[in-house]
Amino acid sequence: MNAAPTTLPLNTERTWKLKILLLWHLIGALLFASLFWPVTAAYWKVIDIAFFKMINSTLRDRPNWQLFWALANHKLADWVEDFCVLGFFIAYVRQAHKSLRLRKVSELLFCILYIAAIIYYVNRWFFRENYSIPRPSPTLVVDDSVRLSKEISWMKIKDDSSKCFPGDHGTTALLFAASFTILAGWRLGVLASLYAAFLCMPRLITGAHWLSDVVVGSGTITIIFLSWAFCSPLFTRFTNGCERLFKKIAKAF
Repeated sequence: MNAAPTTLPLNTERTWKLKILLLWHLIGALLFASLFWPVTAAYWKVIDIAFFKMINSTLRDRPNWQLFWALANHKLADWVEDFCVLGFFIAYVRQAHKSLRLRKVSELLFCILYIAAIIYYVNRWFFRENYSIPRPSPTLVVDDSVRLSKEISWMKIKDDSSKCFPGDHGTTALLFAASFTILAGWRLGVLASLYAAFLCMPRLITGAHWLSDVVVGSGTITIIFLSWAFCSPLFTRFTNGCERLFKKIAKAF
């Protein structure tokens, strides 16, 4: 069975799509500015607080629900979530025709390495270590919020941060959902997007991040850097090179 056609255009030639690239940069810049321009920032503040109160309140006096989100918030859960993400990409490779699988594996490798590089250099090195934006998380701002670290004291749970912008989990989730949708098409992309939304929830419901940390912070990073990947020759050159390498290795064995 042939691979499902993509509904979003891939840059399959070694060319630059400058107009589309500039358009996505403009969208990203406007989204980022919306959190800091006083007029729109006021709206984001209302949305952030209302959203946090709505989801965090579901934890009150519900031990089983608290335990579920505490486990989902734990670092060990990251490994399970990463394997699930890998499962999406493996399914994408397996449903392709055999003649296309080396190409699909090359695309998979590009996405994994590219996402890892963005998380390390942009989220952690740039925003955390060099140009951090001081921003207290919801549990440090909203009174009477449910703190899972106090409700379940025997488990290490991240439910606060003094530098919560942008969110690492949110960036990973959005990069995965967007890149997978571009490659696999919108039908499978819907499933990936639903899973990405779930990945964002543990930090949101426990109060380690605001909704805008994900939508604005992670959203801007996703828009900017995926536009560079797919509106430039980067994606094509990397996957072409990997595919040639894989074919040489296959012939050698």
